[in-house]
Amino acid sequence: MSLFKKISNGWQRAVNGKAVSESGLQEIVPKSAQESVQFTDSSMHITQGNCGERDIAYSAVEQIDIITTDQGPWREDVWWCFYLSNEEKPVYLPQGIKGEEQILLVLEKHFAGIDFQTFIMAMGSADNAVFNLWRRVEG
Repeated sequence: MSLFKKISNGWQRAVNGKAVSESGLQEIVPKSAQESVQFTDSSMHITQGNCGERDIAYSAVEQIDIITTDQGPWREDVWWCFYLSNEEKPVYLPQGIKGEEQILLVLEKHFAGIDFQTFIMAMGSADNAVFNLWRRVEG
């Protein structure tokens, strides 16, 4: 699947209130105390209520986007999107998920060249948009 197709599909799922987990298309539920992300020196551990738990090694991340929608404040409208190597379906984390306060420090430490100017633009967006923060450089 092309990179454009992945981004387009991810944006459409976010706009329509859907997210992809390992088990397939599922309804996105608003963030809750059951949802969290924890960071280690080599990976992030994600707990997403009914979607279960998973560990993601930083080395498996191919691309990081922020997806924004025009659905706020009534629905989740900002999503962290992690595209992983050898997986068609990205992992989505809602803004405000427990543990998110550490994410910018982790991104700066483990993803050289993260685009913080684009992050600032994304945080100011109230439109349906995709903002690429980082992409693994081939080579």
